[in-house]
Amino acid sequence: MTSNTQSKVIRYKRTLVTFGIIIALLFILMALSYFWLPGYAKSQLEIRLSALLQRPVTVASIEFKPHTLELTIQGFDIGEKVGENEKPAPFLSFAKLYVDLSIESVSRRAPVITAFTLEEPKVRLVRETENQLNISDLLEQFNKPSQQSEKSEPALFSLSNFSIRNGAFEFDDRFTKTDHRVTDINLAVPIVANFESTLTSWIEPHFSAKINGSPFSLDGKLKAFTQTQEATLALKLSDFDLTEFDQYAALPKGINLLSGLYDSELQITFRQAQNQTPEIMMSGHTALKQFSIKNSTVKVPYRANLKQLIIKLADVDLTAQKPSDIKLQIDQIALVREGEKESALSLAQLEIDKITVDAKKHIIALNEITLDRLKTTLRRDANGTIDLTQLFENTSAPETKESGKPQSRPQATAKHIVKVPIPGRKPDPLRVAEKSQTESQQSAKADTPVEKEEVAVANDAPWVAQIKQIRLKTAAIRYEDLTLTKIAPMIIDPLDLTLNHIDLSGAKPLNLLLQAQVNQRGKIKVDGALAWSPLATELSLNLDSVDVVSLQGWAGDKLAALLTSGDISFNGKIKAGGEPLKLEVNGLGKLANFNVFDPNSAQDLLRWKKLELSDLNFVNEPLRVDIKTVSLNDFFARMAILPNGTLNLKQMVRQDASAAVPPPPVVANASATTSVSTPAPVKKETPVHIDKIILQHGNVYFSDQFIKPNYRANLTGLAGQIGPLHPGKKGKIDIQGMVAKTAPLEIRGTTDPFSSELSLDLTAKVKNIDLPPFSPYSGKYIGYEIEKGKLSADVNYQIDKGVLSGDNKIFLDQFTLGEKIESEEAVSLPLNLAISILKNRRGEIDIHLPLKGSIDDPQFNLADIIFTAFTNLITKAITSPFALLGSVLGGGEELSEIAFVPGFAEIDAEAEKRLQALAEVLDDRPALELEISGHIDPEQDFEGLKVAMLQNKVKAQKLAEQTKKGIASGAIEEVTLTPDEYGRYLEMAYKKEEFQKPKNAIGLAKSLPAAEMEQLMMANMQINENDLAALAERRANAARSWLVEKGNIQDERIFVVGVHESKDEQQKAGSKAGFLLK
Repeated sequence: MTSNTQSKVIRYKRTLVTFGIIIALLFILMALSYFWLPGYAKSQLEIRLSALLQRPVTVASIEFKPHTLELTIQGFDIGEKVGENEKPAPFLSFAKLYVDLSIESVSRRAPVITAFTLEEPKVRLVRETENQLNISDLLEQFNKPSQQSEKSEPALFSLSNFSIRNGAFEFDDRFTKTDHRVTDINLAVPIVANFESTLTSWIEPHFSAKINGSPFSLDGKLKAFTQTQEATLALKLSDFDLTEFDQYAALPKGINLLSGLYDSELQITFRQAQNQTPEIMMSGHTALKQFSIKNSTVKVPYRANLKQLIIKLADVDLTAQKPSDIKLQIDQIALVREGEKESALSLAQLEIDKITVDAKKHIIALNEITLDRLKTTLRRDANGTIDLTQLFENTSAPETKESGKPQSRPQATAKHIVKVPIPGRKPDPLRVAEKSQTESQQSAKADTPVEKEEVAVANDAPWVAQIKQIRLKTAAIRYEDLTLTKIAPMIIDPLDLTLNHIDLSGAKPLNLLLQAQVNQRGKIKVDGALAWSPLATELSLNLDSVDVVSLQGWAGDKLAALLTSGDISFNGKIKAGGEPLKLEVNGLGKLANFNVFDPNSAQDLLRWKKLELSDLNFVNEPLRVDIKTVSLNDFFARMAILPNGTLNLKQMVRQDASAAVPPPPVVANASATTSVSTPAPVKKETPVHIDKIILQHGNVYFSDQFIKPNYRANLTGLAGQIGPLHPGKKGKIDIQGMVAKTAPLEIRGTTDPFSSELSLDLTAKVKNIDLPPFSPYSGKYIGYEIEKGKLSADVNYQIDKGVLSGDNKIFLDQFTLGEKIESEEAVSLPLNLAISILKNRRGEIDIHLPLKGSIDDPQFNLADIIFTAFTNLITKAITSPFALLGSVLGGGEELSEIAFVPGFAEIDAEAEKRLQALAEVLDDRPALELEISGHIDPEQDFEGLKVAMLQNKVKAQKLAEQTKKGIASGAIEEVTLTPDEYGRYLEMAYKKEEFQKPKNAIGLAKSLPAAEMEQLMMANMQINENDLAALAERRANAARSWLVEKGNIQDERIFVVGVHESKDEQQKAGSKAGFLLK
């Protein structure tokens, strides 16, 4: 054999020997694997794991098949760490673990597992205290940091048919006394490998379990080892009970979760290319069902119930790189007060059809928000608070007692959150890669500070919410005022509201459309634009018969009366805006079917069928009110003077107690040297323009309860027109009616109430009012009842520049006093004399009663002015009857006397006029008698009598001359002289005087001018008291003679009395004859 052949034989022998040895070793290993290794491995596993975990570890059996490389472990159990004499409870166990290692692992030089099955694994976790678990020691032991090895390539592997079957996890939380179980845990992964040939294959895991009985599943597929990593996960959870985990949530104190189920069906997709930002998208829906919480942090605790909340996700970008779209729907929300069954607030459905979240721009855009069938009841309590607001007002000490659930578990709070300790874990390679990539990107941008600053500003920018539309559909609101008794509630049903283009900042106006029905009859429609920062609005408002009775409680305690019916209508526009705020209102308004009731007297105070305002235009800046027509139809007013003397209508509005307290007196400062006066406020026009006020079918019932017995009067059929009422322009007044349905009433005139100075010229006429009903007044103020009589009046009142002047013409027919009434307030005056003076022969009394006063006087009171004038009228009947007759007839003080020229007793034209008037008074009042007294003025009549005597002496010369000539001249009073005759006869009379006269140069009587002659003659006249008395007597007789002869007054009714001198300083101006009625 050659050397080559020998070498080949040697190699073959060696190979055979080697294979023989290997076969022998394999045989030995197989024998060991079947017979010795399982028992040895079992004992070593129990010993070493027990020592490592400080817990008992038991293994039922270990089986290994070397020829198939199959490993089976059964009955594996790790017990709890307990004392020596305690039986350990299971901590971790599984029924069977099966691993099939492929022979391909040799050729691949990497583990290739063709099957991995774990059956019935069980884990029991126990929480003893807040931060203590039954594995806390293991967490501390295995959570120690390990030395980081150098970065190496990831190991290759292949795992097929991986499954976990019928697993279970139990969490016994003894701290909160709860027990959580995850059962029916099943996990299946067909294959997962990172061999180059399998990198593009999908890994498709499937996981399912029941969490406290709620089914949970997770399916998906992923490529974890390719350069572009991809994954798709489908997550499904049904009827997950949230109450089992509410103690771990950060619920505020006083908020209790009563019930709640959670459903979720989501799909998450992940994709990340090498050195690129990952893309994580989520879609699907998630829902809350049968959700209920109790809120005890508010003034009125309540339960919030929610049937279902669904959130639908459409391609939501979890990395916030792209805008995400969400849809929200909530069904059957209800807030129920504690202890009640009916909901205080309910909503059938709330839907937001699209919510777009743009995290880059910090914008949340809501497309359409629809609230369907919102229902609520608003109740206003005695404090004026709406009870619904108390559901949202926090209290300082909220109740924490939970209804319907045992208080065995402490309530989680915002400050004290029950946390489960999470074991430390190695970082996720994906997160590490993402983190490193982010850090590299940030470091790359470090050289561009401006760009970095822009990113920071964008991230710190506040979030902005945008709402396209809010719709309130078929809402119903019930409003009750508990401060009002027997008042029907206001029910607004249905109510529809649409808001478009909503700017939550309020700077841009939104479009508003509101339509509602009130108490089945009234209607509301509002359409327009509204902004609130600053306020700016332009609305069309249409109110049609809206009942306002239930809203009167908002007046608080101001109203003492009760509105039992009334509705408001308005059709127009409202515009507001600017700085300062300018408000404009224009349109047509109507208040209909109003009835104001007095609960104290149980009677109606005011009512009307219709009050209309046409063409209303209101502007507040500058203030101006324009109204074309104010029409009041079928109205009634009950006016009463109450027993305390106040008007009942004034008490409809309660006055503040502070307003009734008079201001403290002003104390002068003695050290002050000057006084400061406050100027009177400047009067301005009231910018109100009313073209016309129309009154129709009015009635006023008046009663005076201040008088005992009470007085009552009824004005009916009031109708008429007033206007136009414009500042600076007098408007006409024309009103008619009836008093007690028998006496016609007319009120006419002009007025200008809105000018800077009130102007009024008003005339009122009434005829034939029966007087006996006025007996309560006559008994109190004059001490007599009225037996019979009728009253007619024609009064005129004028106001000009703040001064009231009144002219009252009062006519009393057959006025007769009845029985005397004892009254402390009655005037002590001789009324019978006054009546005799005023009443004529036909039984009529015609009184003229003027009035005057300043309306600017704070103490101005028209009733006081009238009563004072009446008292003065009666008083004049005693002290000066002619003053009373002067007031009646319009002659003032003139009838009480007639004046004479000093020294004379002739009746001149003025005196004759007065005597004529006096004769008429006497003729019309046959019961009266007259006394006449002559009066002289000691000074003026002394000189005047000289003048009279001088004239008589001059006239006597003419009378003597005519007698000599045989001419009949009559009495000396009838002689008249011309100027030429007077001078001639004066000289004749002067020559006959016996006093010493001035002489001329030759000793003869000097010729003098007429004036000097008159002076010398009067200087030498002698006047005594008898002459003056005779003058007074002549004056009285002259008046008497005129009354008898020309006035046709019976002589026996006139008496001449003694002579009187006028010594009163105020009566020295003239000589007279005085009259006194008896």
